Amino acid sequence: MKKSLLFIASLLFILTSCKESSADKTERSGEPDVYNVEDDDAKMNQAMIDAKNSIGDFKKAIASDNPNFEYFTIKQKFEADGGAEHIWVGDIQLIDNVLMGIIANEPVYTGEVQLGDTITVNNADISDWMYYDEGKVVGGFTIRAIRDALSPEEQAQFDAENGLIFK
Repeated sequence: MKKSLLFIASLLFILTSCKESSADKTERSGEPDVYNVEDDDAKMNQAMIDAKNSIGDFKKAIASDNPNFEYFTIKQKFEADGGAEHIWVGDIQLIDNVLMGIIANEPVYTGEVQLGDTITVNNADISDWMYYDEGKVVGGFTIRAIRDALSPEEQAQFDAENGLIFK
């Protein structure tokens, strides 16, 4: 369990939290950067809708016990002063159709949860999901939305820094 949390944390250059109502990047020493996104960003909002609408695919994948699938994570929205913070939850388990996991990022804006807390995922607050299929990202809708907005040079840097390979 700790191994996957450390693996996920080491890859999460852009996968950390997003705070609604801002439009910049917060760099943190020793922690992954936090990309702040306006709450009216159409591409990000569509990415979150797409993730929510396809959560059944995620549940099927986790229930499949396919040995090629690993590092299941979900991004969930938590209330914060002046908006919301979207935080990755790792070590996801599906128990009786209920998703549970461990807070995988140090929250920046919310006091609702802390790094390492075990939570039951609130389906209404899911803003993204992802897992790896033979080392390639499946899902990651919000990550793709942010990556797609980068210049080709920034995308190359992003890819090199975080090691994510998209299907």
